Amino acid sequence: MVRPQVSVCVTTYNQQRYIRQCLESVLAQAIDVDLEILVGDDCSDDGTTEIVAEMAHLYQHVVSHLRHSPRIGGSANTQLLLSHAKAEFIARLDGDDYWLPGKLKLQVAYLVANPDCAAVYTNALTIDEGGNPIGIFNDVGDECFDLAAMLRRGNFLNNSSVLFRAAGKKAWIDLQGPLIDYRVHLLHARSGFLAQLAQPLTVYRINSEGSMVSGSNEQVRQLYWEAIGSVPRNLVTENDLACGLADFLKRVVFRAVRTRKWALVRKWAPEVFGSSPYGSIRTGSLLACAIFRSSLIEIRGRFRRGPDGHRLRVLYRR
Repeated sequence: MVRPQVSVCVTTYNQQRYIRQCLESVLAQAIDVDLEILVGDDCSDDGTTEIVAEMAHLYQHVVSHLRHSPRIGGSANTQLLLSHAKAEFIARLDGDDYWLPGKLKLQVAYLVANPDCAAVYTNALTIDEGGNPIGIFNDVGDECFDLAAMLRRGNFLNNSSVLFRAAGKKAWIDLQGPLIDYRVHLLHARSGFLAQLAQPLTVYRINSEGSMVSGSNEQVRQLYWEAIGSVPRNLVTENDLACGLADFLKRVVFRAVRTRKWALVRKWAPEVFGSSPYGSIRTGSLLACAIFRSSLIEIRGRFRRGPDGHRLRVLYRR
């Protein structure tokens, strides 16, 4: 068999309302690139399995249905799909998100033209559970980022938009336990720069049912902290690490302000100050600068307008 150019790894669990649109958006990419679609169905019981099975039958030359029983969890689901991927480039997509036409074509061309790029992302449009438009995922344009830049300013990339080289999958598969996207972004950045295409070619559903971000916020925070700790110290400077820790605590402070849960700050501040390579005064100064900078960007963003003249809502501001 001819090796496909792109392996698309789609993870899903009980996403009956969304999975058909998701898979149809991937199939539409086949006019531009030769692909295989691997669907990891994590023991769905709401009708998702039947929809995936139907599409795997209709498009059996492209779609493979891997149904797990019992459930193995989102991270293991992704890792299992990666172990089956045969293509030169690999994309991943959550079953409640979808792509816009031409996405893979542009990303493949970028990776071919830039051999030092480990992974390329796109911006994303954000929608609610019902598919109603909300805004955009981030305010980043066409830019490139190395490991230090990703550590200093934290996560802002959309994981359902990524396309990376097959050489990067083994390190991902070898990771243990539950994973979050930031851990994987940092992992990719060890082997080359990361790029984002400004054009929103992914559609991201915010806080859909089953989302870890909305349902397990404390677990996500712990995994985010572990992601920072996973960066080898010989690959970044002390200042990069200190800024990354300050950025993490800034996010904790903002969360505490929104939820009125000040115990979050009391829990995480000693962890951050104890892990920083700098003293408390310098680390505190970095934290204050991070809070001021983000607050200023957020205030300026409130005056930004989209093409329709309404305020442009941005999920992550950098």
